[in-house]
This record gives sequence, structure tokens and C-alpha cells, in this order.
Amino acid sequence: METSYKIIGGDGREYGPASLDELKAWIREGRVGHATQVWRSDNTIWAAAEQFQELGFDLGQIHKIPPIDSFGGLETVGFWPRLGAYLLDQIVLFGLSFLIFETLMGITPLGTDPNTMDWAAFGRRMAIDTVLALVYYTAMTGQFGATVGKIAIGVRVVRMDGSPIGFGLAALRFFASILSSITLCVGYLMIAFRADHRSLHDLIVGTQVVYKR
Repeated sequence: METSYKIIGGDGREYGPASLDELKAWIREGRVGHATQVWRSDNTIWAAAEQFQELGFDLGQIHKIPPIDSFGGLETVGFWPRLGAYLLDQIVLFGLSFLIFETLMGITPLGTDPNTMDWAAFGRRMAIDTVLALVYYTAMTGQFGATVGKIAIGVRVVRMDGSPIGFGLAALRFFASILSSITLCVGYLMIAFRADHRSLHDLIVGTQVVYKR
């Protein structure tokens, strides 16, 4: 089977698969530079184009440019800052849930009696907590482009062209994030291994997390 390639373009989008000849043509056209992230089918690891021996000659014909962690002029946010923002949001949601249910309504996760397990009450609590999270993420991201956690670290969620995502896409992004969770969080781990730091739910709805300028 012929080896195929993919690249991350300057707009942060994935292009390919392409043959080696097509990839070399992209180099000549200026679409691929030394720092462009390239994926090859036989090792499935993203790396800078200059690390692929078969591209050395063609890359040598263009001026070398320093690598930048920026897509479409926007600097994307890596795994650890996004994890920190996520944990801050979980603290906010826990505080809201505790205030609503246990302080105002006197209902614990186990039901009204903390010494017994009320599975029906537990199910209702989980369902309402999910709705609470939906409202929180949709309202904050739709209105401000960021949740409390993201605001705290100075980042925001935008479309691939840098425009705001709005309430509708914010809601879709929340539901897509559930897929990132139920895949044993592989959807979140993608942030650490993709050059553009996009999660599964970012890919599904066409968003990216970038630093505010």
C-alpha cells in the first residue's frame, strides 16, 4: 500500500491524504514549509516537515522559517492550560450544584437522607446537574466566548476563522464534549497530541481555543 500524508494548513485545518508527489508539489506551491505539521500513514505521528528525510531536498529549495504555534494568526492553547481551565469550571459547577441542591433544597446526592442511597434521587440529581452544566457552558461561551475557567487563564473559544461561536454552536459544543468524555477522555487527550491543540469536540463543531489578543 502506498504511503500517504496529511498536513495541518495555515488555517488550522487538516488536508490530505496525499501522495508523496502531491506533498512535494505543495512544498513548491508554498503550502508546506519546514515547520508545517505532517502526518505519515506508516508511523501515524505528527511531526515538522523537516523531520521527514524524503522531503529534505524539496524543503531545501525554500527559505527556512522558524516554527510557530499559531493557526490562522491565532495562538492555540495547549493541553495543560486547558486542563487547568476545565478543573476551575468543575469547581464552579460543584459550587453551583451544592448551593442549589444541598443548601437551598436540602437534597444530597443520595437523596434527602444522607444515610441511605436513593437511586431515583441520584438519577434526578445527575440529570439536573447535566442540565446545569449545559446552561453554564452555553451561556458563558455563547455570550463571552469563554467560561469562568477560560476567562481566568485568558483564553476563548472561536470558530476557525476567529469569529465568535454564538449560543447555538456553544450548545452543540457541549454535547460534543460528552463524546470526548465517554471515549475514556481520548477526545480530550487529542489536545496534547495534535499540532493545532484541538479536541474531538472542537473537530466535530469546527472550533478552536485560542489566547486572547
